[in-house]
Amino acid sequence: MNNRNYKLIGCSPRLLTEDGVLKEFINQSYIDSLLEHNCNVIMLTLNNPGLEEVLDLCDGFLITGGSDIDPKYFGEDNLGLSKNVKPDLDIIDKIIVEYATKTKKPLLGICRGHQAINVFLGGTLHQDIGNAHKSIANNHKVKSIKNDVLAFDEDLVVNSYHHQAVRDVAPNMKTIAYHEDGTIEAIVHDTLPIIGIQWHPEKLLGSKESKVIFDKFFEFLNSKK
Repeated sequence: MNNRNYKLIGCSPRLLTEDGVLKEFINQSYIDSLLEHNCNVIMLTLNNPGLEEVLDLCDGFLITGGSDIDPKYFGEDNLGLSKNVKPDLDIIDKIIVEYATKTKKPLLGICRGHQAINVFLGGTLHQDIGNAHKSIANNHKVKSIKNDVLAFDEDLVVNSYHHQAVRDVAPNMKTIAYHEDGTIEAIVHDTLPIIGIQWHPEKLLGSKESKVIFDKFFEFLNSKK
């Protein structure tokens, strides 16, 4: 048991190569969304030989957006539809999902993170849904389904930055929001504090929808014994 007056969140890294140098990073917008809720943030680095010891220190986890997941994890070949696959990112996201499930620690997945939760809990993805959900800063219309986790309004207007989407929802996960074309936009676990959001609520911190998401994640963190 610790006596910290803040919650420690482990965030998955993302990768950028500049001038031939590989860099691991977290976008500031994710960090800001957690700082607003009195959380401290650490980056869970790739290929860490003592990763589980670091995970043990964390109160919860955020899996961020990023490149595509290797479709081998949901039983398909990559015929060029899954782009910019990075094996090390798949490995660390899988470890985080499995650890959070085992320990029942809160987990929030955003965009790729939402898809990672679904895949690594046994679901599948559409490898490519075209451009209908790409680069939409606002006016992306989503319908919510009444549930006991996220108290969304029935009609949401959010953003969208993806070309892959959840197809078959993982066991013990349920859909709680969808686009008018049927694309799954949010999922939650039946019994564990696990939330997946396809859009980017960290880019819309002033919105009611984002407040609902991060307030619930913080509530999960505070209820975790």
